[in-house]
Amino acid sequence: MCYYNSKHFAIFMTVQFGIDINEEQVGEESVLLYKEELDENFVSEELFSISPEMVLIHSCVYNNEEHEWLVCVASDADTNQPLFLVCLKNDEKIYEEVLLRDEDNEK
Repeated sequence: MCYYNSKHFAIFMTVQFGIDINEEQVGEESVLLYKEELDENFVSEELFSISPEMVLIHSCVYNNEEHEWLVCVASDADTNQPLFLVCLKNDEKIYEEVLLRDEDNEK
């Protein structure tokens, strides 16, 4: 099962960017979207191509005095299989990662 929460977000921010986050200051939200509702400014063609018709997006947001950070993890709405992660800093995509392994995609 895929679930991305403030604890995962804090670990990701420390490992990826060297930023320590207070989990209590992180906002969380999950939303179910149709594939065509994914924002093409943030979801590359590669990420779009591995997305099923329904995608569950888990997002965490953190604001400090300088920046707004948003990390979204997409999973298959039917299977909860993690698909990809996208990180935005001040509404600009700065990182993306495919989480779906090739052997998972072949099943």
